[in-house]
Amino acid sequence: MNFEELSLLIEQQLDPSSMVARLFELNGFGGGDRSNDLMVVAGRQRYGSVLSPSLGSRLIAEGMTEEPNTLSLDIGDREAVASGLACGGSVRVMVHPWAWLPDIRPHVGARRPFALVTALDAQSRPIGIQVATIDLPGDGPGTQQAAELLARGRAGVSVLASEQLTLHIHCFIPSSRLVVIGGGVLAKALQIQGDLLGIEVTQLGQGEKPPLVGRSDGVVVLDHDHDHVTPVLHHILQDTEVSYVGSLGSRGTQEERRRRLLECNCVEHLGRVYGPAGLDIGSRSTAETSVAIIAEMISVLRGRSAASLRAVQGPING
Repeated sequence: MNFEELSLLIEQQLDPSSMVARLFELNGFGGGDRSNDLMVVAGRQRYGSVLSPSLGSRLIAEGMTEEPNTLSLDIGDREAVASGLACGGSVRVMVHPWAWLPDIRPHVGARRPFALVTALDAQSRPIGIQVATIDLPGDGPGTQQAAELLARGRAGVSVLASEQLTLHIHCFIPSSRLVVIGGGVLAKALQIQGDLLGIEVTQLGQGEKPPLVGRSDGVVVLDHDHDHVTPVLHHILQDTEVSYVGSLGSRGTQEERRRRLLECNCVEHLGRVYGPAGLDIGSRSTAETSVAIIAEMISVLRGRSAASLRAVQGPING
């Protein structure tokens, strides 16, 4: 279950007695959609799934107790293949009441990435859940590691194990949005790039209010009408947690935008503006400029330097 699906579920105002099943450990299976990692059972309604719909039915049939617990199930090859998996295997699932979750509504409402950090004892029984964000990781076990995973854009489940304690880190990160202020051929090129990458692109015309943006989102200013752009840009910088703000235009245009924002007492946020927008890849065409801008946005969202992979150490993905 991704961030958006969980957001819709929270709006349902579920009964606190609803039960939650969360993916804990996988062995085998090969391919398949590993984003099916959370299921909620509310009365006769079922939301989401754990690995496959058939496994969810088995979990319900074999008992999702009201006490926090973990269940182990084997899945044969036939059942696995019917569910879109390559082969069979075994799975461990954590179950607990919905009311056992901490309050995540403020983070969902602000489109803020967050993680649920669940501690399990030596017998793999859940003993408590904490919520962590990038800026407020908390001081509990595993919360700092959760903040680091969030900063790298790592959605999904990670497990940290020791002899005394196992930590289940479940990261929820909104799908990225890009708000483009202005129009023209570059706006169209950014739309094409966004469609390719699964980024929701919204083009903002004069007088239109920007949609809600958060830590996983970006804004690109193409419009050179400072009277129109400055109040919108001031609002975005002052009142949202958006990570990437790109500003198109010459050095002179950037200086004028900076001067206007200073007049709006926005000095503490000027460092968040990337202007001129885009990575230095020698762009010559509109299409290449859109690639440079989107690539810079992704590098900022993932906390990466945008250097050549040949020149850096560590993992090459996310």
